[in-house]
Amino acid sequence: MSKNTDKYLNVDSVSIRYREEGKGDTVVLVHGLAGFLEEWEPAMEKLKGFYRVIALDLPGHGLSGKPDIQYTLDNLTDFLKEFVTAKKLEHFHLVGHSLGGAVCLNFVIKYPQFVNKLIVLNSAFIKIPFSIRFLSPFIFQKANFKIPFSIVRIISRKSFYKKKKITREWLNHAFIYINQPGALRTMLSVIHECTSFHGLKKDLVCRFMKDLSTIKIPVLIAYGDRDRVLPTENSLLLHSLIKTSVLYRMENCGHELYCECCDAFCKIAVQFLGNRPFTCPRTAFSQ
Repeated sequence: MSKNTDKYLNVDSVSIRYREEGKGDTVVLVHGLAGFLEEWEPAMEKLKGFYRVIALDLPGHGLSGKPDIQYTLDNLTDFLKEFVTAKKLEHFHLVGHSLGGAVCLNFVIKYPQFVNKLIVLNSAFIKIPFSIRFLSPFIFQKANFKIPFSIVRIISRKSFYKKKKITREWLNHAFIYINQPGALRTMLSVIHECTSFHGLKKDLVCRFMKDLSTIKIPVLIAYGDRDRVLPTENSLLLHSLIKTSVLYRMENCGHELYCECCDAFCKIAVQFLGNRPFTCPRTAFSQ
């Protein structure tokens, strides 16, 4: 795929960039904090043979518009709702990574009638790294500086367990997009709005703990056992709260598991999203 496949859709007066490949049942892919749709390219190449796959840049990310708003979980969720409505999508599958996992969970809670099945990957939930919670308030008001390429490389090495999977192209995308006007402010706004020094803000935790039990659709919760960004407790707790979920541990994968372990991810995704029952592999746990 190339930039020639980029499309734009006006959603609530914000330009949203997306790409669309394949035919069949629709699968919508939602990236994480400071993410971008190119992260999904390897997976889209494989999944487009089975599904109509749509990946988008959330507001404030990639090449989508970056409005000066509060980037709360609800705001991001409602933008996603407006996007799928503008695309005239009524019944589809959702796949969300990290922050995108939290957005997708919130979407299913708020708009359950739209989603057939949900996959969350290393989803953000209650546990948030202290370094992010501690630093964000101090630099939130100074969010206009440029992030050096060396810092992007260091952060990427923390996100990937398999360092050889970090390509120059991936680093270039990450560097360019985080330095787009308004992108850093977006990232810090999300952290500022959703977290406190203690983790996810108490009101969000209480709401999630209450509402996750209402999810009735099949949910696959996958996590990398070498994730150094978000603790595995997030996925384990989500599994305990969502009664219709299956938990899957991806061995020797870090935070960017759909990039590092693309073949394995696509295989379990096709199996889970398909019409036949999902069979738990050796490294999966269900109850």
